[in-house]
Amino acid sequence: MRRVVALVAALVLVMSLVPAVAAKQAGTTTPVSGTWTWVNTGAVWTDLPDGSQRVVGEEAGSWTGSFQGTSHDEFVMTFQPPLWTSDTQPWGPADGTLTAYFDGLAGDKNGTMVMEMTIVEAANTWVMTGSWTIASGTGALKHVSGSGFWYCSGMAASATYWGSITWK
Repeated sequence: MRRVVALVAALVLVMSLVPAVAAKQAGTTTPVSGTWTWVNTGAVWTDLPDGSQRVVGEEAGSWTGSFQGTSHDEFVMTFQPPLWTSDTQPWGPADGTLTAYFDGLAGDKNGTMVMEMTIVEAANTWVMTGSWTIASGTGALKHVSGSGFWYCSGMAASATYWGSITWK
């Protein structure tokens, strides 16, 4: 009888540890990668006194890979002279920032997070690059930080992202 009680107690102990082992440990860093696509939902172009142009806009984003979900994106970019006037005319380099309000999964955790992104575009090209950093999160993503990079080649509204996230 003592063996049965000891065996049951051991089984209960082992089973209670299984969820703790499956959960992400604080300080665990996970590599992330995938695709971010977007649809522009509006933009306003403004001529600035120094001859550059500023564009302020919004887009609807979709994320696949390590981040799975949607985002509402708000961006500000400045295009340097010569100004962009058509696909066949030269234009200057551009840079800016984008805030992605993400809702979905990061790894296997569900919640929302705000990602701050930089945007750099060379003159006369549609190639954009930048970095991303997780600024804050809610739900199961409240205790996640992370950063990485993204790359978009050509006129496609699609980028590859990569980096890592750390569970706090």
